[in-house]
Formats: sequence, C-alpha cells, structure tokens
Amino acid sequence: MSLRATRLALALLLLPSPAAAYEFTEDVEAFGYAQVWLTLYQQMEEADELYQSLSRDPAATSTSGLSINRARLGLRVKLIDGWLRFFGQLKLERDPSLLDAVFSLHVADWLEIGVGQRKIPSTYENLTYTWLLDFIERTTFSTSVADFSLSRTTYASSLFYGVRSNLRDLGLSVLGRLPLGPLELSYFGMLGNGLGANLFIGGGTHKEFIITNAGDFFYGGRLELGLPEVVTLGGHVNYNHHDNIVFNSGRVVYDLDRLSASGDLQLVVPGTGLRACGLAGWGRIDDDFDDDGRTDLVYRGGEGRVVWQLNPLLQRLWWTDFLERHLFEIGARYDNFSSEWNGSGSVVRQHTWTFGFTYRYDPYIRAQLNVLIRQTDDPDLPDLDDNVLLLSLQGFV
Repeated sequence: MSLRATRLALALLLLPSPAAAYEFTEDVEAFGYAQVWLTLYQQMEEADELYQSLSRDPAATSTSGLSINRARLGLRVKLIDGWLRFFGQLKLERDPSLLDAVFSLHVADWLEIGVGQRKIPSTYENLTYTWLLDFIERTTFSTSVADFSLSRTTYASSLFYGVRSNLRDLGLSVLGRLPLGPLELSYFGMLGNGLGANLFIGGGTHKEFIITNAGDFFYGGRLELGLPEVVTLGGHVNYNHHDNIVFNSGRVVYDLDRLSASGDLQLVVPGTGLRACGLAGWGRIDDDFDDDGRTDLVYRGGEGRVVWQLNPLLQRLWWTDFLERHLFEIGARYDNFSSEWNGSGSVVRQHTWTFGFTYRYDPYIRAQLNVLIRQTDDPDLPDLDDNVLLLSLQGFV
C-alpha cells in the first residue's frame, strides 16, 4: 500500500469532524471518528454477595477495563452547485448499522428539505456531535428521551423492550436559520415512522418491522432563538401516536402514544472561556400495554452545567503560540432523572454529579477525564455504590 493510500485509510478511520475531513473535491468529503473508553474504576456493589458455585469465591465488586465506545465513518456530498446534498454515516462499534442517510434539497439557509434517516428533534445535547460534547456521557434525560419518544418501552414482555433508536428515525424533515436583526431563529421539524433507526414500516409486498399502520406518524419539532455566540433559548416537543399497528409476525397488535418536551438556556460569556447551560424536560409513555388504564411511564429530568475553557486565562499568564492549538477545559454538571412506572406512586430518582477535565490538540487528539458520583433514591431498593472514574481518548489525522 502506498504512503498516500495509508494516510487516506487512517483518515477515514479516525477523523472526528468535517473540519478535519478528507476532501476528495470541494463537493465530496469523507470523515471518520473513533472513541475508546478506559474505565479506570467503577463501583459495582450489585455484585456483592455473589459467589462461584463450587469454590465459593466472592465476585469482584468493582470494574476496570477498555472498550471501543464509538467508531463511525461518514460521507458528505454536494450536487448541482450545492442544491442537492447527501449525508451518510455508519456505526461500526458493537453491531454495525446505518446511522444517517439523508438526501436534502438546500433551497437557502432558511429552508432545507430532507428525506431519510437522521437525528430527531430533541434536547440540544442530543443534536450535538458526540466529538463536541462537554462530558463523556450525555445526561440521563437526554439519553432516555429519544428512545422513549420513539418506540422503546418499559415492559420486558413487549417486542419494543430492547429497542435502541440511536437518537434517529426515518422520515421527512425541514430545517433552517432566519436572521431577526441581531438575533437568529433556528427551526427543525420532522415527520417520521416513530420506531427508531433501522426499524421500518411496510405491508405485505415488502414486510418490515411493522406491517400495518393506519396513517399515524411521529411528529417532532425544535426551535432556538439566540444572540449568536452569546445566549440561546431552545426547546423541543415530540408526539408519537400509532393505533393498532401489527408486528412482522402478523400476530401482535400494539399502540404507541408518546409525548415529550424540554426547554434549555445556553449562555456564553465572551472573552472569558466560560459557558453554562440549564435544561428541564418531561415525557410520558401512555401506550397502556397491559390495558389497565394507567400511564405506563412518566419521567422528568434536568441539568445544570458550567464549563470553563482555560485558554483565555492561560494566554494572559503565559504568552505563547502553544495555546493556539492546545485547548484545556474543566467543568461540572449536575443532572437528575425521575420516573414513575404504571402509575404506582413510587418515584425513582437518580442524581448524578459529573466533574471533568478535557484536553484537545485541535483537530487531532481529544482526551477527557470524568468523575461521576451517582445516587439513586428508590423506595424499594437501597442505593448502590456505582461511582465511576472514566477516561475517554479520541484520535484522528
């Protein structure tokens, strides 16, 4: 293999952002991204009092190890002077699958019409590329709201129980940005299947995951109004309704009735490296899977975070070109998530504090070290020791 081919192969495997993507031409761009997790230490008290069947050796009650958390390949193409565009992305870790496949007509900055599989309207954090997240993991609410807005359910006997949407669905979308004087309004609307990534609807001529659907869909929208690079106020609403859909087996009839919403405020203090965000959200699953007249799941969540990029301060103390490409950040985040299952009156609350340090050699290397302190308030179970010390490494060329 030639040196040029070797470099291209490495680029496709490891590039994390379009800014560093390999451009075949001005209109064709390939990118890739990989992230490795090192679990330095995690408490696993749930394994306490677990023994080998014969030797009676006690189980370890902590975890350390490595995992490939994400590995992605993507492609962006512009045709007809940029009017027609395509974006595709593959997921390579665990079970390889298609993440994004979107064809869009770019009329202007204020209107882009798309068809295909893409991220659904959701919290600001879910619409942020993973390689740009302030912390290694998204908040519990953001992690849950996309799955619960689509088809994942809480009943182990449901065929939707293990569904993971990867934040995405297949459908039609419209999005754009409108200048309003010094402000900017952004919008994103979507009409989708409502099932999640790679789960489709089709009849007898082309059987898919769902084979009957009486004209019902997922409806989602997000609005943001802000002063660019200073403050942004945003929010989303998703509604997913399907009556009497039939699974591929032809023997199971199911309903979907989901609603979720969130609001967030993002703030940047110019010239200081400081940024902050607050979010509050709510959702419900009212499929009534067991036909008892109760709401299957009601959940709420929120977060508050502060992140400080240290470079503006360090540049005042240490005059050097070194800091132009080496970025340092520290941050703290509190997030909570509460859920009530089947109208039981028993509310489970999860609280997580995350403290993090990020180093980025832009755009080649990114490392994040996070400490997660977790507490669960469950009326039926004691709180388990499950705090985590986690290191994430990202690399690209």
